Amino acid sequence: MDQDPQIFFAVLGRHITMAVKQPILIGGLGLSVTLGLLQTMHISIIDSSTLLSAVALGAGVWWWRRRDRPPSPPRPIAPPVVDRQRVESEISRLQSLLQTLEQEMATLPSPPQPIALPLPYQQQCQAILADLDRQELRVAVVGDRHSGKTTLIQALTAHPTIARANFHFEEISFSGDCPAPDLLEQDALVLLTTTDLTRSTFSWLQQRLLSGQAGVLVFSKTDHHGPGDRQTLITQLQRWATQLPLPIPVVPVAVNPRATKVRRHQEDGTITENLEPTPPVLDPLPRVLQETLETSPLVVATNLRRAQTLGQQIQTTLNQVRRQVALPQIDQLQWVAGATAFANPLPSLDLLATLAINAQLIINLGQIYGFNLSLDQAKLAASSLASLTVKLGLVELSTQALTAVLKSHFATYLAGGMVQGLGAAYLTRMAGLSLIDYFEQAALAGTPTTALSWEEIAHHLQEVILQNRQVSFLQTLIKQGVPILSPSSIQVSLPTHGTQPPTPIILEQEIKSARSTDP
Repeated sequence: MDQDPQIFFAVLGRHITMAVKQPILIGGLGLSVTLGLLQTMHISIIDSSTLLSAVALGAGVWWWRRRDRPPSPPRPIAPPVVDRQRVESEISRLQSLLQTLEQEMATLPSPPQPIALPLPYQQQCQAILADLDRQELRVAVVGDRHSGKTTLIQALTAHPTIARANFHFEEISFSGDCPAPDLLEQDALVLLTTTDLTRSTFSWLQQRLLSGQAGVLVFSKTDHHGPGDRQTLITQLQRWATQLPLPIPVVPVAVNPRATKVRRHQEDGTITENLEPTPPVLDPLPRVLQETLETSPLVVATNLRRAQTLGQQIQTTLNQVRRQVALPQIDQLQWVAGATAFANPLPSLDLLATLAINAQLIINLGQIYGFNLSLDQAKLAASSLASLTVKLGLVELSTQALTAVLKSHFATYLAGGMVQGLGAAYLTRMAGLSLIDYFEQAALAGTPTTALSWEEIAHHLQEVILQNRQVSFLQTLIKQGVPILSPSSIQVSLPTHGTQPPTPIILEQEIKSARSTDP
């Protein structure tokens, strides 16, 4: 059904100022609007191929005919070298990130959601640099309850070899019922076990070694097992140790062994039995610790972990700031998409407008999050996003959800147009939120900014759609959208008789320019 051309231009006119400031929208929306104008003037598209070719050339030549730019080279991966220079380089990067955070926070006039900062980040950076000169080695003695941690620490502290080594031991308990500690500020660990390792404990130990911590696996309370079982367990623990990224020593100990029953035959022929203390078996653990745990490289590795963790905290805060900047832009573009879908007299041209809006959305959000995507990358991304939306069945899903909420509010024609407009706004918002999630996680992971992972974006898009299908959210969207898309409110801003809509004027100038310059 044809729509009133005045309503068509009035709807888009309410958003034209923003569109002109974002020139990517001019090419896509301009072509869509001009074809719509021709339809309202009852000009056959098939019989007007020459005119439409000129329109397409003027409106979209710079958009569709740009040469493909060569992809930027991937960012090199830092070599797995842990030294003081790398920590200082990481701190320098964090200080630069802090400057970015301070600058972007200053641009927020009044954050809708206050951002709580922990201990000043700059102070934490200085503390990490100062800790690089620490001489004491922090060693976590980790194990299940009743594995002998306290007794082992007391025995090690009293040993002359350990006393000279300047170790500081900290007792840490964990079990299958408790989350394994990350030991962020511990340089090394001594893992106690009284039996074989579980798969989860092995995985935890593996992660600790990969993070740069050193380790020693201690088979504690060996006196609780018979000789055969004891040797079997030692062999199994050694097998686990050889599967680690860096093989670690396995040391059996019995720090507080059970008393031994001693039977003695007396001269008078009687037999007496006594429980006598058994000497502790601690060696060679002190020597192994001293040989395995080197203070300087372990302290450096600890502070690299601290710096990387601090970087995640700073980036998370920066993401919160950027989200507050990004959300208003999504709000703005979602209603441009909604107005275009509602007012366009040629529904088949909605895809063209959607591509332009999505491309502008991708570039805007990319700039906010430090992903400076080229125009060609944005074009490809917009096409991929549109294809992804169709492939996942999200158009039908959103239309069904919105129709169910709108069915009792409007007449057939208005309901159809309203569903189209609100559906376009809804999908644009979902695309924007999924891109925000993707950009935030990519920034946290340090993903190169020259390529988009559509597998990850699809995952985020599906999650966002599932999280925003509640009736309350749709009702809020409708409450905001109906006044924007309603013809009754548009009548106030209808163009007066004889006044041409702004977009075709812009396109006419582009057509003339293209005709004069195109070979």
